[in-house]
Amino acid sequence: MDKVRLYVRLTAEVNDRLRESMRHRGDLSRQIDEALCSTDLATVELNTVPPGRSAHALTAIVSSRADRRLRDVARQRGCSVTALADGALSRWLARKL
Repeated sequence: MDKVRLYVRLTAEVNDRLRESMRHRGDLSRQIDEALCSTDLATVELNTVPPGRSAHALTAIVSSRADRRLRDVARQRGCSVTALADGALSRWLARKL
């Protein structure tokens, strides 16, 4: 499966919870890919991510499927990839932790 680099900014809450989960479950990119593929992106709450350097930024290596799905739904919902990814991760982490 092809992999792509996905650059997103996250709210402090989601960033902290994701990194805590990583300590218990391992690979950050794998977790982000799983969250983007298994979460209903059409219904997640869109989080407001602070602009610029005040947000936590990361680059994850995700499947082309996850990247395409995220970008398609963001376009359909008229929102940013970052807001949608943050919302998806927030919902996924709530189920996992």
